[in-house]
Amino acid sequence: MIFPNNDDGCGWLNQLAPRTPNVELKKAIQCDWLIIGAGYTGLSAARQLAALRPNDRIVIVDAQRAGEGASARNSGYLVDSTLNDGHLTGEHLSLYKQKYDLNRAALETVKRFVDAYQVDCDWDDSGKFHATSMLKNEAKLTQFHQTLASCGIKSSLLAGSELHERLGTKFYRMAVHTEGGVMLQPAKLARAMITALPNNVALYENTPVHKIEYGSKKVSVTTHQGSVTAKQILLCANGFLPSLGAFTQRAFPLTLTASLTRTLTEQEYSSIGSPKPWGLLSAQAMGATVRLTEDKRIMIRNTAEAITGVHLSTQGLQRRIHVHKQGLEKRFPSLPDNLIEHSWAGITCISGNSANIFTRVSENCLAAGCYNGGGIGLATHFGEQLAYLAIGENTPEIEQINQRPQPNWLPPQPFLQWGVKMRLAKDRLFAKAER
Repeated sequence: MIFPNNDDGCGWLNQLAPRTPNVELKKAIQCDWLIIGAGYTGLSAARQLAALRPNDRIVIVDAQRAGEGASARNSGYLVDSTLNDGHLTGEHLSLYKQKYDLNRAALETVKRFVDAYQVDCDWDDSGKFHATSMLKNEAKLTQFHQTLASCGIKSSLLAGSELHERLGTKFYRMAVHTEGGVMLQPAKLARAMITALPNNVALYENTPVHKIEYGSKKVSVTTHQGSVTAKQILLCANGFLPSLGAFTQRAFPLTLTASLTRTLTEQEYSSIGSPKPWGLLSAQAMGATVRLTEDKRIMIRNTAEAITGVHLSTQGLQRRIHVHKQGLEKRFPSLPDNLIEHSWAGITCISGNSANIFTRVSENCLAAGCYNGGGIGLATHFGEQLAYLAIGENTPEIEQINQRPQPNWLPPQPFLQWGVKMRLAKDRLFAKAER
């Protein structure tokens, strides 16, 4: 269960002042609650659990630096509406609205945290675009626009010069702009959650877990140089849940890579029409995710792969940077080809049916994760609600979460790995024009 170290190229993290990590666990300790994973889920669970049980001892361990895994490495989309469930039949429309309501509740959870702690995370609630450069996807976007209207969700259908001027690129043919979504700086949000941890929470970083032993009344965890005995354990490692021996037949990790450019000069910015900041998701599976930030940088993420061991080598990252450059050149041919300043890899967690994990695994073990690309809102929301579930308290939010489907069964390895790779290869082929 030793997890690889992250690369040091994350643009969101590199914009922040260096942070001195907490010490590694190097002794045997006891606690009431042990949380594995110090991303949005684990930090939110610890914060809420500390408020509910102020006299209990809570410990968090993370294999790397807190808040610097997937939580800091995503594209910064806090979403409510999603494209992938855009059906118009009565049953599917009801399920779509159910998912939207959960995403909306998750967004509000993050907003409450940001407001309560006065977090500066470059909050931008101007919405997002779902766009395509391919004629075949225009019908999908038109149907999506109608689906949103059926659910009472505001959106606009854009094309031609109106879309080109808004984005600063002629690459896309059509887009649906949805209101309500938020763009933010994910590393700033994660850093704020670390700062907000209460005094009865002890955080140990660079502390990989080697072994977990479940007993009838306690859980024993062996780390690289220490150990923890806890009454209850919360598994909040998201993409690494299978590495912890949990949900190996329900969820799997994907490795994604992204790049962030330097700040555009005024001349470069003017050459693309000086558009307002925006965030865009492709209507084509495996198409590029692109953002123009408030400080005039462009982020692009256009690779997703099932990599054995989930670790991407330095050479592998360099090959994928070439794909990022090609994506930028397609969209912004007037800009120079040496814009990229930061490039990085990160892990996300996917299920076969886009369902999430939120459950009590056993009498003394709970777990949350598998956010299928919606990790900022759902991870924060699920983390807070996991604290209530842990103490046996039901909430309307837990009832809402439990209405959603459970992750379906997946084939064992190596068949799962083969199947995922084949599916991703097919999606990449169809999305070649949109990468």
